[in-house]
Amino acid sequence: MSIPLPLNLSFTRRSRWRVLALIAGLAVLAAGSTLTAQRGAAKSAAAAPAQWIDAWGLSYLPTLVNGGLRDVPAFNHQTLRLSLFSRLAGSAARVKFTNKFQAAPLVIGAAHLALRAGDGAIAPATDRALTFGGAASVTIPPGAERWSDPVDLAVPQHAEVMVSLFLPDSIKPTAYHATGLKTGYLSAPGDHTAAATMPPAEGTNTTIMFFFVSGLQVMAPARTNVIVAFGDSITDGANSDLNTNSGWPEVLSKRLPALADGTPVAVINMGIGSNRIVSADAAGPSGVHRFADDVLARPNVTHVIVFEGINDISYEHATAEQLIGAYQDVIARAHAKGLKIYGVTLLPIQNSTKDTPANEATRQAVNQWIRTAKAYDAVLDFEKVVLDPENPLRIRKDLTRDYVHPNTTGYKLMADSIDLKLFE
Repeated sequence: MSIPLPLNLSFTRRSRWRVLALIAGLAVLAAGSTLTAQRGAAKSAAAAPAQWIDAWGLSYLPTLVNGGLRDVPAFNHQTLRLSLFSRLAGSAARVKFTNKFQAAPLVIGAAHLALRAGDGAIAPATDRALTFGGAASVTIPPGAERWSDPVDLAVPQHAEVMVSLFLPDSIKPTAYHATGLKTGYLSAPGDHTAAATMPPAEGTNTTIMFFFVSGLQVMAPARTNVIVAFGDSITDGANSDLNTNSGWPEVLSKRLPALADGTPVAVINMGIGSNRIVSADAAGPSGVHRFADDVLARPNVTHVIVFEGINDISYEHATAEQLIGAYQDVIARAHAKGLKIYGVTLLPIQNSTKDTPANEATRQAVNQWIRTAKAYDAVLDFEKVVLDPENPLRIRKDLTRDYVHPNTTGYKLMADSIDLKLFE
C-alpha cells in the first residue's frame, strides 16, 4: 500500500518510527479487509442457493407401438438394475419411478441408488437405500409417478448412476422406453438391490430397454441451465453404439458441461423412437401432446431443440402445413415460458424405407420453412452436416446403417456442428 507524504518533510528519528508504524498498521488493516472479503466470498459461494434439477430423464410410451405389441421381458420376484448417465453434478439425489401407461399398480419392494463400478456392479461405498415418505417400499397407482426421498450422494457430472429396484410381484410391463442404449441387468429371484454384483437370472439376464425409472434429479446450483433435446429416434440415439453415451444430445452434454461463466448445464434427452410431432399418438403421445410434461414442466429449462417430423411424413403422410402448424404451436408455447427454441432440419431419406417422391417433397418443403421462416430463435442445419456431397438426397454411406439414422460418427458430427454460443 502506498501512503503519500508531504514534500520537503524533515523527520526526527521518533517521527520516522511513528510514520513507519502508521504505514505498517494501515497495511495490516488492508490485509485484514482483503482476508475478510475472501472469507465472505467463500462463505457466499458455499451458501449459494441450490435446488432439485434434472440430471437425467426419459419419456415413456405404451408397448403398443404402431399398432403392434412390442415384446418386453416379464419380471417375477426379481431385481432390475438400470444405468443412468447423469448430465449434472450434485450433492444429493432422488429418483422418479413411473407407472405411466400401466393398468395395474406398480409395487416396488425396495430400491437403491449407487455409482456404477463397471458392467452391472455398483461401488458399495456409494450405495444408498431409497425410501418413499420414510418407507422402504411403495405402491404407485396406474398412470402415476413418484419421487423417492432424497439421499446424500455426491454425483459427478457425466457419471454412471445405477438404480436397482426389487419387483416382488409378477409383472409384464405395458410401458417402456425402447431405445435405452444402456445394458440393464435382471437378477435371479430375490431382493438384490444392495448387492455389489447381482446374481444373474437364468436365461435372459440383460435388457437394453428401460422400465419403471423416468427421472434423476440432483441438488445443484439454482442458476443451472437445462437444455431439452426433443424429438424422435434420431434424438433418442438409435443406431449409436451401446453403452457409449454417443447420441447427439449426449455428445452435446459432454461438449457443454458449463457455460463460459461457470454456470452448470444439463442436456436432457427427450427423444422417443417412431414418435410423431402432431399427426398421431401411435408411438407414445405426439410431440404437441407431450411438450408440456417433457419440456415446459421441468425446472430451469432455458433452451429446447426440436428435431421431429420425419415420422409424421413417412408413417402418416402428413403435409408440410400440418408440420409447420405443430412447430408454430411449440414455438409459441416455449416463448410464452421465456425459453429459446431452436429447430433442426430433417435429414435426407434417400435409399431408406421412408424414401418416396411425395415424402421427399414434403421433407424439402419443411426444411425450407425451418431455414427461412425465422420462426425459431436459431436453426441447427443437421441435414447439411450428414448429407452426401455426391448425392445431397441421402446420408453419407459411412455415417449410417439404414439411411435414416446416423451412426456414432454421424451423431458426433451433428453435435460438434452446434455453436455453443447459442446457449450463452
